[in-house]
Amino acid sequence: MDDIKVFQRFLKDVKHLKDLELQHVHNKRCGQNNKGSTINKVKRRRPRFHPLEEMNEIEFRNKYRYTKENMRRIIEIVRDDLEVDYYEPMKRNQVPIDLQILSAIRFFGGTEHPHLSAMAHGVSLHTMAKITRRVAAVLSSKASSYIRMPATLSEKERMMRSFQSLSNMPQVIGALVQTTVRLQLDSSRVQASRSCYSGTESPVPIEELVHLQVVADAEHKIRDLDIRLSEELDLSTAPELFSLSRIKERFEQNEFRGRILLGNDSLSCSPCLFTPVQYPKTKSEDLYNHAHAITFAPAIKCLNVWMRRFGILGSELLGTFGSAKQTITALAVLHNMAMEWNDPSIDADSCVSVYKPNFLSYAHGTSTAEEQRNRNEFIKSHFSNN
Repeated sequence: MDDIKVFQRFLKDVKHLKDLELQHVHNKRCGQNNKGSTINKVKRRRPRFHPLEEMNEIEFRNKYRYTKENMRRIIEIVRDDLEVDYYEPMKRNQVPIDLQILSAIRFFGGTEHPHLSAMAHGVSLHTMAKITRRVAAVLSSKASSYIRMPATLSEKERMMRSFQSLSNMPQVIGALVQTTVRLQLDSSRVQASRSCYSGTESPVPIEELVHLQVVADAEHKIRDLDIRLSEELDLSTAPELFSLSRIKERFEQNEFRGRILLGNDSLSCSPCLFTPVQYPKTKSEDLYNHAHAITFAPAIKCLNVWMRRFGILGSELLGTFGSAKQTITALAVLHNMAMEWNDPSIDADSCVSVYKPNFLSYAHGTSTAEEQRNRNEFIKSHFSNN
């Protein structure tokens, strides 16, 4: 039935094009015979494609990365803010608000070339870029409601229990992982940055690395997100990114007293961030490393699912760092919505390869004996042979 509908729509398009051609020829002839006369041209408007109504559930999930039910939830959450944000009068050919949201999320999914995403919704690539920036701005403004560490005692206790249930490692309140996203700066910024050194007018693309630091919970939600350019970091090392992050400052201010984060071995061990023992010598250290690997795994899965749902994170973002930061934050908000609603779209999608996070391939983080003291006492208390 779907193929028949597509074919019928194709025949209508062909007929529409023929009618336009005949009308153009007729108007041209009439214009030559009656130059003083005016002919009213009637333009037949093509009905807009609406995926929620015209696509089946499986096809919709593949293209839009959510079930139809959950997509309607997102539209309801975002619609009012977009309508307020768009203060100009409604134009005849303006894309409706719900289709703007749909087209932006399909673009974020990265399952096809951006031109195809734009064509599917009857807009130009330039218009698509404007739509995605607006939708990302609205979604990122909701980050405080969807991306947050536990605040109350009951929330902290519940998060620790969820991690401890994995491999009986106590006191863990989050797993921290880092990766990078490529950013191609827009031509205006590139041209401005090179105008002092070159007389040419043609823009030269500049690619930057955006460093992301994610704190995930045991349910694969993003609880904290730090986004920085390489130029903000000293030699772009993983420990440097953590040292500049707000989450480290919050731990140093005893906001999460008695609780810890887990990190991989590219980071340095510290009183609030426990990494694996690089060269275990005792059975206790082996047991700790085993429990650490299992308890840290949700952070890796969180990145995998996030990157699989939104393919543009694995390819390249375009624009300024500010717009890229908004887009990444918006995608983290959308990811947490999907986790909260148990959206099955990505689990059922076997066509997308598993994303392997880039842990900033640097040397192992170095830690002083003082920094490792808390970890050693932790191992002795909870993984001792006695």
